[in-house]
Amino acid sequence: MARCATGKRTQEEEGPRGGVPQGVPDAEPPPEGRQPPALASNVGALTLLSRHPNLLIAPVILFCLIVALCSFGIVHATNASYNLEGQQAQDAAVSAADGIAMQLSSAFKAALSMAAVVRMNPNWSFLESNSPVLTKELFRQSNNEGNLGITELTFAPFGRVRLNYGVPFTRNLSADLFSPEFANDYDPYRSLTLRGLTVNGPVPLTNQEDRAFTARYPIFIPDANEDESWGNPDNITHPTGCPGPPCYNPKTREKWWGFIGALVNAEPLLAGDNVHLKRLLSDDLSYSLTTSFLAGTNGPGTLVSGGSNPGKVTANVTVNLPGTSWALSVHNPRQDQILKLRDGLLAMVVVAAFILSALLLLLLLSAKRASVLLQEQLVTNKLLQEEKVSREALLGRQFDLIACFEQTTKRSRNLSKSKLSDGQLNTLDRIATARAAISDMTP
Repeated sequence: MARCATGKRTQEEEGPRGGVPQGVPDAEPPPEGRQPPALASNVGALTLLSRHPNLLIAPVILFCLIVALCSFGIVHATNASYNLEGQQAQDAAVSAADGIAMQLSSAFKAALSMAAVVRMNPNWSFLESNSPVLTKELFRQSNNEGNLGITELTFAPFGRVRLNYGVPFTRNLSADLFSPEFANDYDPYRSLTLRGLTVNGPVPLTNQEDRAFTARYPIFIPDANEDESWGNPDNITHPTGCPGPPCYNPKTREKWWGFIGALVNAEPLLAGDNVHLKRLLSDDLSYSLTTSFLAGTNGPGTLVSGGSNPGKVTANVTVNLPGTSWALSVHNPRQDQILKLRDGLLAMVVVAAFILSALLLLLLLSAKRASVLLQEQLVTNKLLQEEKVSREALLGRQFDLIACFEQTTKRSRNLSKSKLSDGQLNTLDRIATARAAISDMTP
């Protein structure tokens, strides 16, 4: 409590007449303090993010983890499925190629069987008299192997066709395979060079619109004279334009007798009417059967193709045929669907990862804003506490001042109110009112 001066008050203590004593203020201004900070709720997300860029770390890590892990799983799964479909196409291509090769080889076995008979007895009169019985049995065996059955079996001594046994009838032809008219399509010198069974075609048949695959087997007879004819019906001793090698070797005395040829109708295979090709289509596979030596073009060409995308290749296998090279290409469209599915899933993963990362970023921003608000609230509470202490100190000073006036008032009570001036009475009333107000404010 502040000291109160005793004795008679001076005019300065008493103040002007009719007013309050000097030192009793009408209103005390509040103590000066710090202003509370601006609320974080008024701060935008971008501004808050620029102040705290470390909030981006967790969303970026989440985005990378989701994309990396999901992409790894998707790529691994789709690659396994892709490779499985590729293996299925490879297996189907191998099965079809082996089936086609077996069909053609079975049909052309008749030529090899008849060539063995010619080696045993190359005399033309023997062959002409016994060949009908032999060829009938060979036709029966070959045509039971499948839809690529043999249609004609040909004897061509010195390259000139003289006996032609066919189904359903036999044709009498005299075509010279070494003549310019047939040499380009049938290429006899190629068969002589390979000295084995050669498959050629498809070639057009004489006087017919159909095409056929041809198989020719050159027969060489050892220990023969250069002028040996074996009773040739044309009374010739060598083919047209080939008196020496490779038709006759004077050192080894090996002479070429001629060809045993076989024809297989190519139209069913060229039209795709083949059990192995149809199986590829039933498995939703596209195919393309090509040859490295197409008759008439002396180059590669396509024999037959089928399916929706024959130009695409999933698996490529070789059709093993003697003296030629065929290739069967197979495409599996399910692989394209797998790739499209993979791309769609990867895009979906990226979008989902972005959405989840954005939600995490919003959650972190919300948590950060709440944290900043809490810190600002603590600062505001601290300022309010300081202001409360200042106010309580002010009230304490006011109580001390009132106590001083009460002591003065006690000394004045002995005086008669009639002796007090109006200003002194007014001052006493105001002091009593202020005291009551302060008492009401005190808890």
